[in-house]
Amino acid sequence: MNISLQFLLLAAMATTTRFAHCFSAPAATSATVNKQNTLSDQQIMDLAKEYVVGKNGFYAPIDPEAHSEDFVFRGGVIGPLNKADYCTTMTKLGVFNAFDLNPNSFGFCVDPELKNACRFYVRYTGKQVQPWRVAGTPYDIPISDKPVAGPTESFCIQFDDDGKTKFFTISAPMNFGNPVEPTTGGLGAVLGLFCHVGQDIAAKSAMNANLRTATNFFANLLPADVAPPKTKSNPEELPTWWKE
Repeated sequence: MNISLQFLLLAAMATTTRFAHCFSAPAATSATVNKQNTLSDQQIMDLAKEYVVGKNGFYAPIDPEAHSEDFVFRGGVIGPLNKADYCTTMTKLGVFNAFDLNPNSFGFCVDPELKNACRFYVRYTGKQVQPWRVAGTPYDIPISDKPVAGPTESFCIQFDDDGKTKFFTISAPMNFGNPVEPTTGGLGAVLGLFCHVGQDIAAKSAMNANLRTATNFFANLLPADVAPPKTKSNPEELPTWWKE
């Protein structure tokens, strides 16, 4: 496989894009909605603040113990990913190794209908501090001295009765109304960082469904230590509560 194709496949692993709104939200299930919260509002918001800063694998190493066994991540085009695949994906992407970022999260509120769920905004800033190496790929992206300024993004985190993260999703980035011009090419999360370091074409190729399928094929085919990050989990390996 040539280098350009490998990088295009890698870019498909980013967690969200400006087109995320084109994907319909997953169907509601009786296990997740219209149920009385089992955690207090303050507990829900405190757990969300802790999760976004230090447990989801973006700003700090992934904390598997913070995720329930039936966890699901769903981005606009990436996912659904189960707990094992999500933890592996975030570790392979290695954002927390290459960047020193602050989520600058704000606007925390408890969802009035979704059980034990918190919604809030993130607008990351920071800098690249190490070459960006993504496991399972040949790439070693040199340090960019330009400060990182991401767009405003909307997050939702749902917790189980024990306070572990059961569901995590991210919306499309907001390209207008930001306090400063984002450096991420109109994209958010990992794709935005690819744009920030000058890999715009590779990042935007993530919208190509065929490339995402190819990435997942190789992720399933190759040994775990050399496989690229997955774009989605195998359907039979997803929790039974998940509907899409």
